[in-house]
Amino acid sequence: MPSEAVLGLQGYQKSYFDFAEFKPNIPSLLHQGALREDCLAVIQRLGMIEPLTGSYVPPGAIDLSGTNYREGVVANGLLSRNRAVLKVVERTYGSVEALAQQQIYLVEAISGFASWMRRRVGDQGLICSEFLEESEIPVSDIPHQDLCELSFSNQTFDLVLCNELFEHVRDLGQAFSEIHRVLKAEGRLIATCPLAFGQRDSILKARLNQETGEPDMIGEPEHHGDPVRPDHGSLVYRIPGWEILDQLQRAGFKMTAIHHICSWRHGILGSDLPGVLVIEAQR
Repeated sequence: MPSEAVLGLQGYQKSYFDFAEFKPNIPSLLHQGALREDCLAVIQRLGMIEPLTGSYVPPGAIDLSGTNYREGVVANGLLSRNRAVLKVVERTYGSVEALAQQQIYLVEAISGFASWMRRRVGDQGLICSEFLEESEIPVSDIPHQDLCELSFSNQTFDLVLCNELFEHVRDLGQAFSEIHRVLKAEGRLIATCPLAFGQRDSILKARLNQETGEPDMIGEPEHHGDPVRPDHGSLVYRIPGWEILDQLQRAGFKMTAIHHICSWRHGILGSDLPGVLVIEAQR
């Protein structure tokens, strides 16, 4: 029988609208992080329920290898952080059928999450893309979009989903303005990215040189995995802090929040924290 503490994490979700709300909870959340292995043991024994679809995933269909559970606990092509996004989507739209009625822009095209979305939602209202370098565009059949200069018309989408990209964007404020522009009234952005969750300021890694168009490094260059460029990955410009909510508000979003979600029942575990932080903004 799971302990009372572990039972409390079978479906934990709390929303924060400012760093000042979140900061006092950091010590207790880090302490709860010690329960990750216990939560993993419950998943190994019971399996989990996929968010939004309600499908049962048996233990044998879950890849529990690795120690970074935010990027792991893989089932049906979804990672832990993907299922956290789906929990926020579920709260907004309620069902896959309702989601399929929306116009959706997913800022990825060759990931497990993109494949899942195509299977579950279909292609009729879903557009997927990747960012390609100029030399890659002519020889690729992957749709290209630059988040800082989207080609879509104003108020095209009901929902923009953006996973693990904001750290790589050269001008995040411009990207947020573009996302705001292409969303319909009341439309939503739901996203994840690595967060410096213990501070308001972002951790800068590189800065775009406006004269040369190339990045100037701040310390040693940092790259994260990129399925488009698996050999060298993508350059990290920043690890966003809680100021990301202020940046979204400056871009015009009227509601901004970061949701902390932890649920062994839905296979949502974390790395430093006992769960995943999901960004949401409404136009």
